[in-house]
Amino acid sequence: MKTKTVLFMFFLPSLLFAIDFSDNFESYSPGDNLDSSPYWLRPGVGANLLVADDGGNNVVETSWGSDSFATYVCLGSAVWFEGSISTDVKFTGSEAVFGMLTRLTGSNTECYMAGIFPAIPPLGATVIAYVDATGEYTILAQDYYLPMSANTWYNLSFEVTGTNPVELKLSVNGSVNSTAQDNTHNLDMGMSGVVCGYDSAQPMFYMDNFEVDDYDTALARVTFGGIKRLFQ
Repeated sequence: MKTKTVLFMFFLPSLLFAIDFSDNFESYSPGDNLDSSPYWLRPGVGANLLVADDGGNNVVETSWGSDSFATYVCLGSAVWFEGSISTDVKFTGSEAVFGMLTRLTGSNTECYMAGIFPAIPPLGATVIAYVDATGEYTILAQDYYLPMSANTWYNLSFEVTGTNPVELKLSVNGSVNSTAQDNTHNLDMGMSGVVCGYDSAQPMFYMDNFEVDDYDTALARVTFGGIKRLFQ
């Protein structure tokens, strides 16, 4: 399964340092686009992520239209170096793939991605990859996850630390599922985000309780709206 991961360019100012961030999407109204808040940025291409009411709990769901992928950048956590991203995800079909992006860098948009997808249900698979400027990726680690079923929530956590090598770790439901070291690309600080997509059948994808835990002390704080304007 192959998903076009990053299809946008922007500039990262060197003085925007990270802060911890969380979003359970309860401050939105159902139907809002995720980037209606100053915490998220949607590139000008790809599908939309919309807020939906899931039994009284706000979640984010895909709205595909004519696009088979969606990518959003998290502006709430700004630029960070060491830390982790975590979120709850579920799918309605076996063709969906979901990934978390870290160390998303400047104009070349390189990043690391950790994702999960149903391989041959109930057998799932996880992947850690390096994504280049064109959206193509190099797999650094791939492992199985069992069982993985549609309409079931899974908690994912993607941790990135160090440089030369970069240490990458993906956990599912609190247990480490896949690890990798990157001695080649050695990406430094950057932003975080999410990506999802499909190959053939059009599934639905849901996300809730997105969190960024920055391991370093924030050196500067600026308004989220101010950050967002820099990328528009």
